[in-house]
Amino acid sequence: MNTRRLLKATTAAAAAVAALTLGSPAAVASPAAAQAGPPTTTASSASTASTASAAATSVYIWATNVNVRYDGADADCVHYPSRGSCVKIVATVSRTTAEGMCQHPGEEIVDSGYRNRWWTLLKLPDGTIGWVNNIYIQGGEKIAGVPDCGW
Repeated sequence: MNTRRLLKATTAAAAAVAALTLGSPAAVASPAAAQAGPPTTTASSASTASTASAAATSVYIWATNVNVRYDGADADCVHYPSRGSCVKIVATVSRTTAEGMCQHPGEEIVDSGYRNRWWTLLKLPDGTIGWVNNIYIQGGEKIAGVPDCGW
């Protein structure tokens, strides 16, 4: 991939993320619009909101009281999901299903003897968009079928 093309893709993803309105269904036209798919491991491509919502992978959050984090005003939250960069808790969920739009490495979380640095950008049933560390999502370190985010 040449530098100009990579820069254009990165800029488009950042602009899409910055345009998100937390908790709104329109948030689906987010950076995740650049990715989505059914449970497997990688694959990034699609770049429209309709493709993202149509191809999003259903994931199961097995834990209770899991914080869903997002801060579209903080580019670090988009490019490096973490508790420090994604300080806004947009929802707290327990044992529920959501749409896994894409996954990206970020802060390593350690809980109950497990470690994971992968985070999944989710769309909750009410339309809220946010990051959850994969340690709380059924499926392992990387969630099969959820593509890597393209930025």
